[in-house]
Amino acid sequence: MNKFLVACISFLALSLSACSQLAAYRPKAETPKKAVLRPVWIKEMDPAYESGNLPIALQSPLIHEGILYVGHNSGSMQAFELENGKPVWSEFDGSTYHAAPVAYKDQVVYGTVQGRVISRHYTTGKIKYSVDLGASVETKGVIHQGRIFFHLRNHQIFCLDVETGKILWGYKRSVSYLTTLQRASTPLVYKDRVLVGLADGTLVALSVDEGVLLFESKLSMASKFVDVDNAAFVLNDKVYLGAVGGFLSLIDPNTGKVLRKGEFVASRAPYMYQKELGEQLLFGTPTGDLVLTDKNLNIQNQVKVSEGVITSIVAFKHGLAVSTTAGEILFVDPLTLKVSEKFHLGHAYSAVFGDLESRENYLSVLSSRNRLFIFN
Repeated sequence: MNKFLVACISFLALSLSACSQLAAYRPKAETPKKAVLRPVWIKEMDPAYESGNLPIALQSPLIHEGILYVGHNSGSMQAFELENGKPVWSEFDGSTYHAAPVAYKDQVVYGTVQGRVISRHYTTGKIKYSVDLGASVETKGVIHQGRIFFHLRNHQIFCLDVETGKILWGYKRSVSYLTTLQRASTPLVYKDRVLVGLADGTLVALSVDEGVLLFESKLSMASKFVDVDNAAFVLNDKVYLGAVGGFLSLIDPNTGKVLRKGEFVASRAPYMYQKELGEQLLFGTPTGDLVLTDKNLNIQNQVKVSEGVITSIVAFKHGLAVSTTAGEILFVDPLTLKVSEKFHLGHAYSAVFGDLESRENYLSVLSSRNRLFIFN
């Protein structure tokens, strides 16, 4: 056999061997990453309306013992099985809602735009009491030692017996500003006092027992749109709160003295990281930033995540769920604050004006376009 023929046979053998190896190799397909923001059920809750009069949802849902409660803008409070969305009960109140219900023992308690506070049995919807407070109930109730506190549209704070609905006291604030956003902050009970931000740019402290004014602290000196409409937040005997468009304030809750001003505007009360991370606070801003600070408001990290206003931050699964006014829910890495996933709410005018509810391994979202999303 000549050398040329031997070379050809060797080349052919090597080629067949290489082809055999290539044929044996099968690249493994990457397993698609499972979405975290994956709705298990969705409900269309748009009420009947005339063209041009778009109904907007401002209320928020409540998750309690396997049931989801949410007000419908047709005027009914509704309850659904959390796992599958099957209706449990629906009761007509004849009014819309601006906040979430709260649970207490076997009750769910909530306020209406017509000014009534209503208590119903959580599994049957049977009414326990209905109390007329005279003005739109703008916030969810805050329960403390058998009492429940509400903030009304007319700048009044009421304290009721949560079991009976009996009015224990009321505090009325005269607000002379004509250019107010007419929004109300959710009361916060701290020690022996109720802390409430008001539409005239002040924080007031009222005694829990009688509603007596203990102090008032001016947080904004602007001439208009000075509402303190965020819920106050307390950590280590310090209050974190700010007026609309004004820098966040660090306040002594015992005296009302402003101890420090932050370097940013907060759109909502903060989310607090676990203590092993050093009691860090995460704030959302009106410009779509997430701002991580220490307890003294020193900024540790700041990341822009949206073009909309940040409206709510809650823990969900191994990260954070963040809602905005830009029609999206964001899933955020709690360490880097980077967005790893977005879920679009599916309508050009969608936003989230209420609060996200994360409980019992579920996340509930009511969009401004009256669509209810449940994630698991």
